Amino acid sequence: MITPKTVTLTALAALASAAALVPAALAQSVIETRDVNRDAVPAGTPAAFVVAFPDAERNEAVREVGEDAYSIVPLAFIPLSDTRVALVSTGVNDCTGQACTGLNAVHYLSHDAGEPRYPYSLQGEWLDVGAVGVMGNPALQWGWTRAITEHPVLFTEAGGVWQGRACGYAVLTELTPSGPKDIARIPTSFSDASVEGGDPGVEGVITSAEKGRSFTVSYTGSASFDEVYKRGADGEYRLDGTSRVTTC
Repeated sequence: MITPKTVTLTALAALASAAALVPAALAQSVIETRDVNRDAVPAGTPAAFVVAFPDAERNEAVREVGEDAYSIVPLAFIPLSDTRVALVSTGVNDCTGQACTGLNAVHYLSHDAGEPRYPYSLQGEWLDVGAVGVMGNPALQWGWTRAITEHPVLFTEAGGVWQGRACGYAVLTELTPSGPKDIARIPTSFSDASVEGGDPGVEGVITSAEKGRSFTVSYTGSASFDEVYKRGADGEYRLDGTSRVTTC
């Protein structure tokens, strides 16, 4: 049995410390985000979680994916329709290497009309959704919005520290009727303030969106600027050109 890890491991703590040196973005994000809390059990999720993971014990399931085993717990419900809901879960593994990642899972479940309720029927499973962290950890922050596309969009954010550089990124995942589809990857933070003469860096949030067409990421910190992502014919959002945010 895998013992669940928190996301406050050494490398991720360093990331948070470096990010604290960057002034918080003054602009308001269109997505309300929050920390991933694997110790909390969201209301209503246990009955759905056992449908997604029949071998679950006390709201925790162990699933082997490829060569790794993950400890998976429920994170949230996202309503898709009056009779359908997306159950979002996060998984960690025992690997402590920088190249090791966790996972974010999404299950589509059907239910009687109204609020999500038992009984649930499983309609689909996806175990590789969104942004994941280092050292076997899943996303650090999450949220969702209806402001970007006609379907709900899941926001997951993660990052790490490499040779004194702290970098964060986010993935937007559209929860389409046929399943989750990652539609954008954006840098959300950078800092190498721990290095002598380093840059305190920038931090960005999505500040506006034209549904189905574009969204804007606004950055503040050692520089202030906006970057606009536009939707292509394939449904994905891309920046025209190269981002000004340094990557790790």
